[in-house]
Amino acid sequence: MGIGIEDMFLFSNKVTQFVPEFISDGMGLKKKPADFSGKKGSRMPAFTIIGSSEKSLIARGGSGGIAIWTRLDKDIRPAAYGLE
Repeated sequence: MGIGIEDMFLFSNKVTQFVPEFISDGMGLKKKPADFSGKKGSRMPAFTIIGSSEKSLIARGGSGGIAIWTRLDKDIRPAAYGLE
C-alpha cells in the first residue's frame, strides 16, 4: 500500500504550486500509487523507521536521507486546512 502526497503546506499556507518541479517530481507530489506501477525505475518514496519516541519519529529515506517528524502539543491541521 502506498500513500501519496497531495498538497504541501508551510505555516498553514498552501505552497504546492511554488514547489520547484524537480523537487515535486522527486517526492512524488500529486502522484497516486497507480502512477508508479509499471514504469521502470519509478517507485513511491519509501522510509525505513529507525527510531521513535512519544514525541518524534526518525526514518531513513530510500535514497539515504534522514527524515524527522515531531509531534506538536497542539493539532495544527485546522489552521493548515483553513478550518479556523
